[in-house]
Amino acid sequence: MSNFVTALIKQRRDAKKAEPNTNGRLKEIIAVLRKYNYDNGITPEITVNILQDLGPTYVKIGQIASQQNDYLPKEYCDALASLRSKVAPMDMPTVYAQIEKYLGKPVNELFATFDEKPLGSASIAQVHKATLRDGTVVAVKVRRPGIVDTVARDFALIEKVLDIFVKKPVGGLDLKAFIVELENTSKRELDLNNEANFIDRFWKNNNGREKIVVPKCYRELSCDAILTEDFITGKEVSDTEYLATLDDDERERIAALIADNFSTQILTDGFYHADPHSGNVLIKKSDTAVSVAKENAGEPTEEKDNEEEAEKKIPLPNYDVEWIDFGMMGTLNSKQRQILLDIVTNVVMHDAYGLKRTVMQIAHPKGEIDHGFILEMCEDLCGQFSGTDFGDFELGDLMDSILDTLQKQNFDVDPFLTNLGRGVIAIEGTVKTLSPKVNILNYFMDKVNLGFDLDLSNLDKDNLKDLNPQIALKLLQLAKGITDSSTKAAETLDMLEKGQIKVRTDFSFEEKALETVSRHTKYAIRAAIIAALIIGSAILCTSSALSGEGVAAVTITLRAIGLVGFFVGLFFAQRLYRNMLKNK
Repeated sequence: MSNFVTALIKQRRDAKKAEPNTNGRLKEIIAVLRKYNYDNGITPEITVNILQDLGPTYVKIGQIASQQNDYLPKEYCDALASLRSKVAPMDMPTVYAQIEKYLGKPVNELFATFDEKPLGSASIAQVHKATLRDGTVVAVKVRRPGIVDTVARDFALIEKVLDIFVKKPVGGLDLKAFIVELENTSKRELDLNNEANFIDRFWKNNNGREKIVVPKCYRELSCDAILTEDFITGKEVSDTEYLATLDDDERERIAALIADNFSTQILTDGFYHADPHSGNVLIKKSDTAVSVAKENAGEPTEEKDNEEEAEKKIPLPNYDVEWIDFGMMGTLNSKQRQILLDIVTNVVMHDAYGLKRTVMQIAHPKGEIDHGFILEMCEDLCGQFSGTDFGDFELGDLMDSILDTLQKQNFDVDPFLTNLGRGVIAIEGTVKTLSPKVNILNYFMDKVNLGFDLDLSNLDKDNLKDLNPQIALKLLQLAKGITDSSTKAAETLDMLEKGQIKVRTDFSFEEKALETVSRHTKYAIRAAIIAALIIGSAILCTSSALSGEGVAAVTITLRAIGLVGFFVGLFFAQRLYRNMLKNK
């Protein structure tokens, strides 16, 4: 059981006994909450101010909460992301005491040098530059003493307040479940062994990849409270002054390398940097000696098997890309990677049926499933990007649209997609800072297996090389449409048979058209009556004379009636004709 879990259990037990007038921290929290006016509700701005006033622990909770898009509205996540820990650095005797307590030896026995000025100071830990006995320059992260108990105490108090005042979800948000998720995230961040494990795995995945640098963790100098890793000396991508010294071509090459590596992390490794903002990606002029050392160490290198294919790719830059800060990492199993590929290909190919199949694997409606509605929703999503040029197609926008649509329609979304969406949006921002010409989707699609072969044997290599991406996409859509048409028909019939969708028949006409039909129907009925009158009258007028007593008089009378009826029929026929001409 971790130190955090043990501390949380103890603090929960103590919190149950605590009263507002006896618990100093609880009194302090209540005093802060009373400072603000809640007439307009708890706005994002008020939330940020409250957390800032409550101190480092709550600032860290707010920073973690800013990543929980599946729990909080976007405006709150954006506001919480602006939180910064304003924490005074630990004094050096405290830092030395922490290192000796957890590593078992004094600092001067473990390190050749140890800079007293911290590189950074945050709510959980602070970082110092040091040198190992063999001359290796490292960064040493030292966790603050008592921070585990402090965070556990604050969570225990939050739980107590929720138990007393919150009996049901607020605004659709299950606050208790949200706090449990924050507890789990805090537990991972407070134990620096987790970050050490992340560094080890990330280093193994990327070691040997040309121009990619990942710090190495020194496990003999690391534990749950201390983390020692290589010191990275590159410039942050966020350093616009430094970027201004590079030409556009070099910046494009660096951006392409970052996009390609991040795509490889997701689709090949299944383990990716989940917070790749421009401050966590560094660039440094390449060191030839380092590359030679890697080759001498027997690490794998990839040969250019296809020179023509290599020529089409953007060449490697003269700079290395360095990754730092591994507190937030994401994992994808093979099924989740396939789901991501399916989402991208289905939207690019405008396949709403395929997108629906994929969505049903990652999103679950809170209530009865309306398959017809889900299909319509997927068609709308495909439609949002149908007019977008392939080169302008932003993967982050796509994932953001999918997540936003699903959450607005009250779907529970698999957390892996939410975490991945944040990472993709962050990496696109980093890449665009370097060069707007580089689109990460192109590097994703390079690694996508479309699931079918397209025979372009009639095109020679020169034509293929010059094939317009839009034309190629249309060819792929045509081929995929031919193979999928029967599947779509079968799926629709299956949903009809199971009652999952309903057929709505619409017999509505425009009002003018309906009036025309009605008028012509009346004309037809009147014409039929007039025709019957004229024909009947004509028959009476031409009837043969009957023989016998008194019969002659009857014959004359019938002929007279027929004659009158004939002229009446002609009169109404004339009126009908004029009426039809008038309303033509």
